Amino acid sequence: MMIPVFPLNAHVFPEGRLSLRIFEARYLRMVRERAGRPDGFAMGMLVDGEAGGDVLDLATLVNIVDFDQLQDGLLGITVEGVELVRLSQMRTDADGLRWARYESVSIWADAAPGEDDGIKPALLRLFKEYPEIGDLYPGAERRPLDWCMLRWLELLPIDAKAKAHILTRPSPEMALALIHSIIDRSDPS
Repeated sequence: MMIPVFPLNAHVFPEGRLSLRIFEARYLRMVRERAGRPDGFAMGMLVDGEAGGDVLDLATLVNIVDFDQLQDGLLGITVEGVELVRLSQMRTDADGLRWARYESVSIWADAAPGEDDGIKPALLRLFKEYPEIGDLYPGAERRPLDWCMLRWLELLPIDAKAKAHILTRPSPEMALALIHSIIDRSDPS
């Protein structure tokens, strides 16, 4: 089965949410064709952050959970990540919309993350400081550690290839170490 691919510098992973402004004709067509479908579209991570550039083969299948006309007249949508997928056989339509086949990929297949006292409180403080992000996640205080780690990986300004590598490791240990290296330096509390 082929699915449209929306390449972007911003990242969203399973159960994550992202607000998007849709203005290019190819993506307006994609939204029109995929709204309400259980197999939405794939959010592809750009390799070097270059618009129109290469997309990693690791992406997130997303569904549209909300839409609105923005003040500037553009279409605003909110997407929610459903599952991590591997893309293959990518092709491009005449208008530039990319399509690919996909298959599910497990995140940290061998082990669930253990307990951690710092990651969730730091994420909740970040959500409070940036309500435009926090408002996407009501009930975040009740979410498990692996969910919080995925939100951190979405937000951290690290290379897309590094994020893909971390997500496909057998365990979450590399993700834990990276997130702690950032939050422990910037928020010693």
